Amino acid sequence: MLQELRDKSTGLFAKIIMGFIAVIFALWGTDEFFKRGASAGKTISVNGEKITETDIARGIQNRKQQIMSRYGESVPAEYLTDEKLRQPVIDSLVQRSLLAQVAKKGGLAANTAALNNEIVSSPAFQQNGVFNQDRYLQLLRYQGFTPATYHKALSEDAMINQLQYSIANTSFVTPTELKNIIGLSFQSRDFDYVVIPADTAEKAVVVEDKDIKAHYDANAATYTTPEQVAVDYVELSIAELAKNINVTDEQAQKQFEQNSKSFVAKTERQAAHILFEGADAQKRAEEIKAKLAAGEDFAKLATEFSSDSGSKNQGGDLGFSGGDAFPAEFEAALAKLKVGEVSAPVKTEAGVHIIKLLAERGSKPPTFEEAKAGIIDQLKRSEAESQFGVKLEKLKDLAYNADHLSEVAKELGLTAQNTGLFGKTGGKDLTANNAFVTAAFSAEVLEQGNASEIIELEPSRVVVLKKTERKPAQLQPLESVKDQITALVRAEKVQVLLAEKAKAVVSAVSAGSPLADQAKALGLEVKAARGITRTDTATDRDVMQYVFGLAAPAGEKPVPGSVRTSKGDFAVVALNGVHLGSDEKVPAEQRASISNQLANINGEYDFKSFQSHLQETAKIKQ
Repeated sequence: MLQELRDKSTGLFAKIIMGFIAVIFALWGTDEFFKRGASAGKTISVNGEKITETDIARGIQNRKQQIMSRYGESVPAEYLTDEKLRQPVIDSLVQRSLLAQVAKKGGLAANTAALNNEIVSSPAFQQNGVFNQDRYLQLLRYQGFTPATYHKALSEDAMINQLQYSIANTSFVTPTELKNIIGLSFQSRDFDYVVIPADTAEKAVVVEDKDIKAHYDANAATYTTPEQVAVDYVELSIAELAKNINVTDEQAQKQFEQNSKSFVAKTERQAAHILFEGADAQKRAEEIKAKLAAGEDFAKLATEFSSDSGSKNQGGDLGFSGGDAFPAEFEAALAKLKVGEVSAPVKTEAGVHIIKLLAERGSKPPTFEEAKAGIIDQLKRSEAESQFGVKLEKLKDLAYNADHLSEVAKELGLTAQNTGLFGKTGGKDLTANNAFVTAAFSAEVLEQGNASEIIELEPSRVVVLKKTERKPAQLQPLESVKDQITALVRAEKVQVLLAEKAKAVVSAVSAGSPLADQAKALGLEVKAARGITRTDTATDRDVMQYVFGLAAPAGEKPVPGSVRTSKGDFAVVALNGVHLGSDEKVPAEQRASISNQLANINGEYDFKSFQSHLQETAKIKQ
């Protein structure tokens, strides 16, 4: 029994259990849970402040989400393991803790009203353009936050940003530094060059059968088609099951009546405010309150006088609150208002507010017509979830001994499909899913011919697969790739011959022979480039980039060199002179722009150095 429980404690079964836990959290809250967890799971001390196992787990989950969001399902599974991500997350949390400590010690603080406005105005927490408390709490729970811990995280982010700004923006560039940078950036160069075309070596190159055979033998892996496999698969998902479930109006009406009996009014209030900060905040608030009493427009006054930059341009609109989005004093005053009424000045940590109640909702149950579509979806999903659990257990049992998955699909009322051949690098749709590909090429499926274990694509979507065809890796016959190899070998020989010619010319120029004489001997023309800058477009780009990487001539003797161009030719150059740019010739606006860019770069380095210093001097215990 215990072994069976351990076996089922991973994958889908574990997620179902976690789903029940999530429901408990939703009903009773999670603050106390995390407080207990934080004290029980202290793992790292940073100058006496703790980073808990909960913090690390949340950081790992967020890092996984970031990686998946950026790269999709093509990310190899090993890059998303907790073991792989744990140390980078710990390093990040330690650095964050150090910066937050310095910010607090330095007296930096976050504006509470601004943070609240950031929350209620975030599109992620909105529904139909307005703040939705349920969505807000749901997303926070998904990321492992409570409202308190999320607000704390936002506050620390704001303080760390202030700290970074205050350090990075103290950097500056001296006149000498600016002059040197301008001199290097706007320098010009004088050089001569000759291009040795690839076609001059083509006629001299002969590719023999032994060359082709040698290349073929040395690069066998290149000419081997990778192993491929085709599988039948049966997919089971709640979403697909729900599509085939019918719900009658009578069933919907019955559910509506049950919902109505258990309906609990939850009033949400849409607030607008005008915020005043500073020593004279109360006085200015009373003056604006008088203007409102005289009939002036609230939204217009908010736009003109509010200190809250996040809401002032929306007439002070902060969106809806279920009673806990704003500070307690703010919420208390808001609850006393009727729609359209304006409060007396209310003082909070953020300053002094004048509050207006714009609208209320949620105090009355919806009508049947308003709720019908949602109830039908609810009933369909509920029935689909029930079917999903039953069919999942049958799928496990039936697939285990099945000769063909089509038989399994038929018995479950599902459809078996075939992927066609695909390789270990995957393909598209399901064959682009790393877990699916890994299972298809596992020894159990590929070698033993068994059906795979249940593959969990999502918590409510699984698939099982079984091999139908296997195409092993095969070395292609030499004759089928002979033309391809001939072209490659010819190109390689051409490049070797060109490189030898270029090397000979460079050696001659180094010994004192003029580049013009060497070019004449090859029947080629020397091109003169004078006063060429980095932005020149007339000169061959590869040649120019190479020339600007050469050291300046020490005397009258030119500096030679050679470079392969993107066209496959070789160019031999002779650098004759380097002329530094003059800051006097650069417009004042451009000089200022360059100076600001350099200061920003220096500021970034300063901040990184500051971070390194904090890390080196911190007392960190793991």
